[in-house]
Amino acid sequence: MPSTNGLFYARSIRIGPGERVIDIGTGSGVLAIAAAKCGARVSATDIDPRAVITAERNAKINGVEIDVRSGNLFTNYEGPFDVILANLPNEIVAPAYLRDLPAEDARTFAGGNTGNEHLLALLNSASEFMSPDARLYLGVHSLTDYHGTLRTAISNYSARLLDLEELPAKSFVTDNLSFYQALNETGIVKIFRNAEGKWCTYGYVYELSLLSADA
Repeated sequence: MPSTNGLFYARSIRIGPGERVIDIGTGSGVLAIAAAKCGARVSATDIDPRAVITAERNAKINGVEIDVRSGNLFTNYEGPFDVILANLPNEIVAPAYLRDLPAEDARTFAGGNTGNEHLLALLNSASEFMSPDARLYLGVHSLTDYHGTLRTAISNYSARLLDLEELPAKSFVTDNLSFYQALNETGIVKIFRNAEGKWCTYGYVYELSLLSADA
């Protein structure tokens, strides 16, 4: 089933019939399938071969066609695309938690020391695959160096905030709370207790577009 974070991301995107869409890091294929149901022509990628198999199976169950390939970011697809979807790993994961994960799971889960290495790689390459009026939907999580992600985004794209939500902290956060509290004190991440006393993080969704020639 889609995660809370995934559902938050999904509610902000808009897809038009006939648009060419790519879903990077498709996972179960939920976003790619949703785009196909809107009438888009959909491609998808994932670094985990298990995800590729799952996305293809789920597309068949839902009666839609998506072209899914195994690989990183845009793999061997050629642009331009009208819409780029990328609900990528976007969290600093406590080393103690990573040590207990199988290697094939860890590589699909963690975003590096600053949590945003996948997003930065996407931002550095996406413009080459975007049509002039393309939209890139960027999900940003405060359990990462989100300030660094946003600095990169606004330096290279026009950015519009679509949504902001308090999201429940995942179990690996509450199980390693002292690690995240230390990062919070330095301002790298943002975690907080909500009105009910539960630990939460912030999620953001931005719509990015190419800078105009006179920007």
